[in-house]
Amino acid sequence: MKTKTRVPSLRLHRPSRQAVVTISGRDHYCGPWGSRTAQAEYQRLVGEWLASGGAPTATACEAITVAELVLAYRRFAKGYYAPPSKEQAQIRLAMRPVIERYGHTLARDFGPLALKAVREVWIEAGLARRYINQRVGRIVRAWAWGVENELLPAECWQALKAVKGLRAGRSVAKETPAVKPVSDAVFEATLAEIGSPQVRAILRLMRFTGARPGEVCIMRTGDIDRTVSPWEYRPETHKTAHRGHERVVYIGPRAQAVLADWLRADPEAFLFQPREAAAAVREAAHVAGRTDADRARAARNKRAADTRKRGGRAQNRRLPGERYTPGRLGHAVGRACKRAEIEHWHPHQLRHAAATDLRREIGIEAARVVLGHRSPGMAELYAEADREAAAAHMARLG
Repeated sequence: MKTKTRVPSLRLHRPSRQAVVTISGRDHYCGPWGSRTAQAEYQRLVGEWLASGGAPTATACEAITVAELVLAYRRFAKGYYAPPSKEQAQIRLAMRPVIERYGHTLARDFGPLALKAVREVWIEAGLARRYINQRVGRIVRAWAWGVENELLPAECWQALKAVKGLRAGRSVAKETPAVKPVSDAVFEATLAEIGSPQVRAILRLMRFTGARPGEVCIMRTGDIDRTVSPWEYRPETHKTAHRGHERVVYIGPRAQAVLADWLRADPEAFLFQPREAAAAVREAAHVAGRTDADRARAARNKRAADTRKRGGRAQNRRLPGERYTPGRLGHAVGRACKRAEIEHWHPHQLRHAAATDLRREIGIEAARVVLGHRSPGMAELYAEADREAAAAHMARLG
């Protein structure tokens, strides 16, 4: 929920009988108190301040430090990158070494060499090359925002843009393999190790529909149109909602069979709720003769043992929520892979598997629509090439 910005007020400076307003800690004298000139100057200053999202005024741009610029940019990002976007957290991570090393440096003096020095921190930490390039891009965008709001001269941003991104095979940064679709055999072996029926249902829906993890986690009965065939699910929020794009997830017969046991009478209630799953586990334990106190004691002992191994002290007071999150799904899959002694995979790979099947069966253009992509090129990134079909064609034609 956005908070209302408090607008600085115009007040009388008694010794000089001038109208004065304080913006970003700096006093601005607008003219004789009560005059039209003072009111017009006040409106101009406040208007520019509001347009910049509460950043320091342009008159202070020569003295703005890196820390002040980053703080102002993060205030802007808090309103611009609203949930479900995770950009705020990524900006915070990208700016951490910038603040630690150059916080008191003037923002106009933060140049290409400083940006490369920050980049070296991430290379030494073992981050992946593509992820490092993304973080560098976030820093450059912050300086571009400073230029846009007249906090910095344009030369500062142009200089940072001269830093080229790390190229594959031409840097010591770690390379990560491309995301591959998970095979059906591995998928079924993982499901066999997952005890929660709700988590199994979420993963099957992702595999059948190609939906994103977050889209399935927030699924509600009221968001599903069951009067059409196939059913159409329109998430309340989705990844590209801020661009004005509509997202429709098509639910075919296999996915409908999965949903049959989870549709609720309350159209606003989430279909998959961790609270219910936890209650079911407690009930099963009670039937088996194990009390809640026994389970709580065992959980405390396990946490204490894990904490001692790490050499620290931790408390886990998180209670089950009203809906699952992509992060919790990833943890569940990771634990199941470990129990099944198979290679770890991530739930998002189910979207890649569905994209591969869709492209093979209905073509890249139709697959683009089903996956919710705006361009066929993006769908290509998700769809693994059907090498078997290509080999068969070449055996006949090549």
